[in-house]
Amino acid sequence: MSLPILLDTDIGTDVDDALALALLLASPEVDLRAVTTVSGDARWRARIAKKLLTLAGRPDVAVAAGVREPVLRQRSFLWFGHEGRGIIEEDESIALSPAHGVDLLIDTVLRERPQVIAIGPLSNLAVAIMKEPEVIGAIPHLTIMGGSLGRARDRHLPTLEYNLCSDPEAALVVLNAGIPTTLVPLDVTWRVFLTSGDMATLRNAPSPLLRTLCAAIDVWAPLLHAVMGWEPAVNRDVVAFLHDPLTVAVLLDRSLVTMERLRLRPAIADGMFQLLEDKTAAEFDVATDVDVPRFTEFLMRRLQRLP
Repeated sequence: MSLPILLDTDIGTDVDDALALALLLASPEVDLRAVTTVSGDARWRARIAKKLLTLAGRPDVAVAAGVREPVLRQRSFLWFGHEGRGIIEEDESIALSPAHGVDLLIDTVLRERPQVIAIGPLSNLAVAIMKEPEVIGAIPHLTIMGGSLGRARDRHLPTLEYNLCSDPEAALVVLNAGIPTTLVPLDVTWRVFLTSGDMATLRNAPSPLLRTLCAAIDVWAPLLHAVMGWEPAVNRDVVAFLHDPLTVAVLLDRSLVTMERLRLRPAIADGMFQLLEDKTAAEFDVATDVDVPRFTEFLMRRLQRLP
């Protein structure tokens, strides 16, 4: 029996969200029931997700646009301007759910009890919890790409993790709600990426979805290096980090990572979201290491299965 899943995503900026969606679509052990989008032009993000689902032969999956701004509206989400390039045209006809993303999330969770994967800011989930607290008990498990433990020794690791830091108040609401949660933090996701050699392999696949993903990666790769300014910290052969695909993979096969049960206290200090180790805090399952070769092989094999 397939595991029901709801995906909450800020798909469209970093290409890893699209790769994470593709990994779900390539995985027969899950049944993707709905996709909700968050951050900035959430409707455009929803159109991107729906186009990818249609290319994969899954136009039946409901997609709805959710929250556009952080819950307290004290910050702004990132929007680079390239979103959707290589995937969707401005005038394409894309049918989305008429529901607001928060309402689709609430309805799907209460009706179908799916596991939830959150790979963007947690604004949709926070608003859903505040609007309908019953969703807390109706989510059997929540898997989040987000946070940083500060354990990584790589001096080039960014000091802030975008998903939880971009709407820290929403992160506090969600992580303090008591939902059984797995965290896949930046310390671990930073270690996994696609290279130009991987791209050469993926380009040979016949899948229309995979060809579109390759076009999106071609758009993202130069932005990755130009915006972050990492050279020589990151090899120019890297075309995409795999933060979100690793998060999906953790749900599919936990043996790909080392998992620890940690007591963490979510907090906002100096205006920034932090995960503080605290013996009195609630417990979370946290990925603290990854078998990089196994995960990369797992992802590549699955992506090449796409129709």
